[in-house]
Amino acid sequence: MSFDLTPFLDELTKIFISIDEEYKNAQELYDNFSCEGCEDNCCTTVFNHYTLIEDFIVSEGLGLLEPEQLEEAIKRAYAYCAEMSKNRGNIESLKIMCPLNFEGKCGIYENRPLICRIHGLPAKLNSPVKGAQSWQGCDRFQKMHPEIPEKVVRPLRLKEVVIDRTKYYTQVASLEGHLRKLFSYTQKHKKTIAEMVVDFAKGDDKNL
Repeated sequence: MSFDLTPFLDELTKIFISIDEEYKNAQELYDNFSCEGCEDNCCTTVFNHYTLIEDFIVSEGLGLLEPEQLEEAIKRAYAYCAEMSKNRGNIESLKIMCPLNFEGKCGIYENRPLICRIHGLPAKLNSPVKGAQSWQGCDRFQKMHPEIPEKVVRPLRLKEVVIDRTKYYTQVASLEGHLRKLFSYTQKHKKTIAEMVVDFAKGDDKNL
């Protein structure tokens, strides 16, 4: 049985647009903070993604790549996964370039997952499982704005300096719940971008 995922992906895209708008506004508050010139590219960080809906939107993006670019991404993804397998006890310290990074730019930029959109600037999250959490921003941000982490710890102006991830995570979680119900999908979902690319390739009728 096939399902039309369009309503789910459209709704996720709306959430992502809201994230992008808030992130852009926050960048302006911090002297137009950007990743340009960053030596510690976050695309080399091993991020896990935990929702089925993001897996689908990444797959949509993969389907829009040029054939040569997709082939290269798949080869990179297999190499990425092999490197992860060799370093299972040391994943957090691994620095491997995302297989979808082409000449410093994301190949599926419009379809990139939530964490790829919101990482970098100071943030907070009220989790029903882990409680209140906060992030001081990426290393580049902290070097450029050393006074901000203190405000995150002592949030006198929290609303001004910190992105609240709670509403976005809640919206994505709600959408994920509806999707899982549709698919009767109950298992945990945890994948890197590379693993999503490999699974996309296995679902494709192509042999490398």
